[in-house]
Amino acid sequence: MNRVQRKLLVAGAVLIVVVNALALGGVAWNRSGAPDSTLTLTQRELRLPYMWGMERERSGLSLTLQWRMPVSPDNREYDLLQGSTDGTPAWLDAGKLRALGFDLRADDRGRASSREVVLVLELAGPAYKAALERAAQRVERAEKRAERELPDDKQGAQALQAARENLQRERDTFSRLFAIDAGLDAAALRTRYPDRNRHLIVGGRIRPHVTHGDKGVVASGWIESLSVGSISVPESLRGGLDGADRMTGRADGQRFEADIAWGRRLEPWVTALRVLPAGPAGQ
Repeated sequence: MNRVQRKLLVAGAVLIVVVNALALGGVAWNRSGAPDSTLTLTQRELRLPYMWGMERERSGLSLTLQWRMPVSPDNREYDLLQGSTDGTPAWLDAGKLRALGFDLRADDRGRASSREVVLVLELAGPAYKAALERAAQRVERAEKRAERELPDDKQGAQALQAARENLQRERDTFSRLFAIDAGLDAAALRTRYPDRNRHLIVGGRIRPHVTHGDKGVVASGWIESLSVGSISVPESLRGGLDGADRMTGRADGQRFEADIAWGRRLEPWVTALRVLPAGPAGQ
């Protein structure tokens, strides 16, 4: 090994040490002091890996955060969007986009790029209760239709069955964590949403879609991603998932819950994991 190679080797080793030190320092700073949020989430909000049954011995286990958004009942695809993060949240309109710094005047804004923002996610709050209520109303409408129609109305029977299944999933399976607001200042959002056990403040990206018509600018936006979409489980806590069932909708499956803290950098870590007795997943 010549002199130049030795210098490059030493420089590479020093760089690795510095990068690791910065990473560890960032983790320590994030977890110092009181957490910004501490939420107890279940398998409804934390998805196990698809290969969970085959990967239990691997050290790199992460839980994927499952969240949703309030979809306007006027949306033609409303029923299809209730269990997903797709679609446009009702609150992310032109006024909100402007407040987030988007310029909606340019003609090419239909393909506008996304930008970083701060998001508020709410656990089992008014947005989730509204989704439950709408699912129950859908069942009521389907039941009334079934009463009016002939007994052999297959379409009505199928609609009723689908409505009942959707209500069951809303009660027992779908995530209760909803994106309800966004801003540019995390401290201001925390003042507006002070419940640290219900309101989670995280980084994310929003992308607008703008069209120009006879009635002026029509703008909407969607949440492209969260800054941290998965949460690593330390090996020391993995025993808390022993026996957990990945399928959230099974009445006889082993459910789990986790205490998750978010620190100064709005980054999460797991503080506890527990497998719960088999039973209804909605608890």
